[in-house]
Amino acid sequence: MEQPAKVLFGADQAIFRTNLAIYTPLLRDSKKRKGWSCAHTLVKDLPGTGKTAMFNYVSDSLSAKLGRVDGRPDTLPFDLTGKEERDKFTGIRTILRGPLFSNIFFADEIDRTPPKSQAPMLGAMEGAHVILNVSHEKDGFLMPTMFPLYPISDDPDEKRMFFIVFATMNGIEFEGTYPLSEAQMDRFTYSFGMGAPSREQEMMIRFENVVNKEVKVVMNLGQVLDIQEMVKRIKLSPQADELIMRHIENSWPPSRDMYRFKESRKRHTNPDMVKFIEEYVITGCSRRRNYHMQMAALTHRLMRLFLEDDKEIKSLDRVVAEVDDVKAVAPLTMEHVIRLHPKAMNENISSGDVVQRIVAETVLP
Repeated sequence: MEQPAKVLFGADQAIFRTNLAIYTPLLRDSKKRKGWSCAHTLVKDLPGTGKTAMFNYVSDSLSAKLGRVDGRPDTLPFDLTGKEERDKFTGIRTILRGPLFSNIFFADEIDRTPPKSQAPMLGAMEGAHVILNVSHEKDGFLMPTMFPLYPISDDPDEKRMFFIVFATMNGIEFEGTYPLSEAQMDRFTYSFGMGAPSREQEMMIRFENVVNKEVKVVMNLGQVLDIQEMVKRIKLSPQADELIMRHIENSWPPSRDMYRFKESRKRHTNPDMVKFIEEYVITGCSRRRNYHMQMAALTHRLMRLFLEDDKEIKSLDRVVAEVDDVKAVAPLTMEHVIRLHPKAMNENISSGDVVQRIVAETVLP
C-alpha cells in the first residue's frame, strides 16, 4: 500500500480496499468443478478523484501482465478478446490476443463501452477464460476454443493462474453511457468510491510533491497467490457465518421471498426496517453473494492481522473471521447489487443508505 501512496494523497482507504481485492480468492466456474479466481473490483466516483491513477499505480507495484481498454462507443468485442487473422499471401493464421489476455485487466470508464462489447467480460469474470473462434488444424473450420486466464509467468510448466478485472465508472455522467447489466454487476465482488481527502491531504496535491516519485514493483503474483492460500485457511465464526445469511435475507423485500427463496423467510430485524426494504428495494443479493461476502470477510481478517503484525499469522488454522469483519465488508460487497425502486431516487435514497440500515439494524446472532 505504501507505493501508490507516494503519489496519491488522501486515498489510503481506497488503496487498502484495492489491495483487499487483490488478496481475495474467489470461487469460479470451471470444467466439471469449481476453481479459484480473483475478486473483481468496480470504483464509481466523480471525475478527477484519482480512480484511474489508483488502479494504474497499484498495478504498477505488482509484477504482472497488464491489459487495458478505455471505454468508447465504437469498441467491438474483438477489441477485448482479440481474433484470428490469416495472412493473405502465406495463408498462415495467427491468433492476435486482446487485452483480456492479461493478469490485470483494467476497463476504464466501463459504462461507455456498448453492451455487445461488454459481453466478453462476462465469461472472463465468471470463468476466467476467453472463447475465440480458431481454425481447426485439419479441416480449417472455425471452432470455438477456450483460453484460460492467465498464467502468472511465461514458463510453459506454470499452472497457477491469476486474473482480476479493475473497472471505473463516472458517478454523475449519463450521456453517452450504457448501464451495466445486473449479471455483470453481480460478478464484481467489490464496489466503492475513492473517498475524500482531508484539507491537509488535498493541499499536498501539488506537482513538487509527486515529481520524480516512482512506484516500484514490490510483489509478484506468486506471492499474491501465496497470500490467497493463507486466506483459505481462515474460517468464519458461527456468528459471522449466520450474519452473512441474515444480511442477504434482509436485503430482499418479503413480498419477493417466493421468487428468491421459494419459501417465506424470517427477517432478523425490526418491523420499520422490513417496511423500508419492502418500499424501496426491488431485488437484493443473489446466492452468489454468499461466496463474495465470505471470502471478503476472511481476507479482511487476514489484512487486519498483517496491519497489527499479529503473531496469529503463524497459526492461521486457529484464526476465525468475526462479526466485525462481515460488517466491514458488507457495504463494499452489497451496495452495487441491490436494485432500488424508482421512487428511491425521487426521495434521494441510495443503495448505500439501504446497506447502511441493513448493517446497523440486523439483529446479531
